[in-house]
Amino acid sequence: MRLRSTNDYSTAEYRRVIEVMQTFNDEETGIEQTAKRRAVRIVTEGTGKNTVTLVPMKSLSLEDFEFPFQNTTKIRDALKLQVMPFTAAGELEIFPVMLSKSGRGSSGIVWYVSPEELDVPDVSGKIWPSPLPLISGLSDYGGNGVTMWLDEENVSSILWQSNRPIMYRWKKYSNDAESRELSWYDAYCSTRELERGGNFVMNAANGDYSGEDFPEIVSESVKLCPWISGVNLSRTVLEGARDLERTLKMLTKVSIWLIVILSVILGAEFVNFLHVDGEVQKVRTRSESYYRETFDPSRTGRIANPVNLARDRIASLTGKSEEGHPLDEVLADLGEVFGQVSGITIDTIRYNADGIDCVGVAPDMTTALNFRKAWEDKANLVQVDNTQFVSGIGYRFDLRVRW
Repeated sequence: MRLRSTNDYSTAEYRRVIEVMQTFNDEETGIEQTAKRRAVRIVTEGTGKNTVTLVPMKSLSLEDFEFPFQNTTKIRDALKLQVMPFTAAGELEIFPVMLSKSGRGSSGIVWYVSPEELDVPDVSGKIWPSPLPLISGLSDYGGNGVTMWLDEENVSSILWQSNRPIMYRWKKYSNDAESRELSWYDAYCSTRELERGGNFVMNAANGDYSGEDFPEIVSESVKLCPWISGVNLSRTVLEGARDLERTLKMLTKVSIWLIVILSVILGAEFVNFLHVDGEVQKVRTRSESYYRETFDPSRTGRIANPVNLARDRIASLTGKSEEGHPLDEVLADLGEVFGQVSGITIDTIRYNADGIDCVGVAPDMTTALNFRKAWEDKANLVQVDNTQFVSGIGYRFDLRVRW
């Protein structure tokens, strides 16, 4: 079984909107009245998933837009601001269609239409201006020219330039309306120095489609201009866009409140962190000061573990350094390590029963780490602390080894 794509318009169902005289009872007076009302007629019955209703809209107009952004909501808001001076004459609905993107910017066309035009009975699927899906009829003219839709009441047309619509017109149907409209386009293109191209006229009056295979024409048009598939001048699209805007506004407000609350919490935590860090620094500074005053007044720079160093010095001063790992074994281990790692210079070695502490210099950080790694098989604990780069000397480090 072959599945049809939702972009396959050769199997779509096509409908058209016409005005017919209908008789109805007035709800207030109960009197029978006759008036024109819109009705939908099927052009071709389809077998696919797409349904397209063609409407010869009277108030429809279009123009180009170009903005330095691509967000759909921002584009709609910018277009609303542009037409705001004209809305005093009546409401306008906006349907932007993005045709191209460049960097962060975008360009396209926007359809303007009065809300009354969207009152289409039994609407389902997409609503297109009647002459829109006829652009494939201008393929021999490079996408330049006029596509025109004729029916019992309407003459609607679009002027194209390089497969891009630049003008929409509507006229009431008359016997010579077609020729007069095409003559008008001749004069307009000549005045504006536009490519006149050719004409493609679809006569839908009384169900006559000029012998053309209408679904194939539309399908070829969508292949030629894929953006046509995204056009839908319906209330459903407007309501969806408005619901999205309301949702975004609500989420924006919630996000702002969350940001404010989280900022307050983060600020409080940061202040607390600064307080705790300050207390830690005070304790560390006092510990280093006590160590220097008691054991090593000549020592400069930071002392990574003054408590451990003080404990080791006390152990050596009390004679416990003679117990445990003998000095000759320590010196033998040290000679073996120096045989594995070259480039290390040892300035000071402190020995006690628990281990040794070395202050040395390495040409680079890798050598210092290799020196530490060479001791790992000979001791239970090996740490490199207080590593500092000294210009012209290398990396100065403290090595702590515990048995």
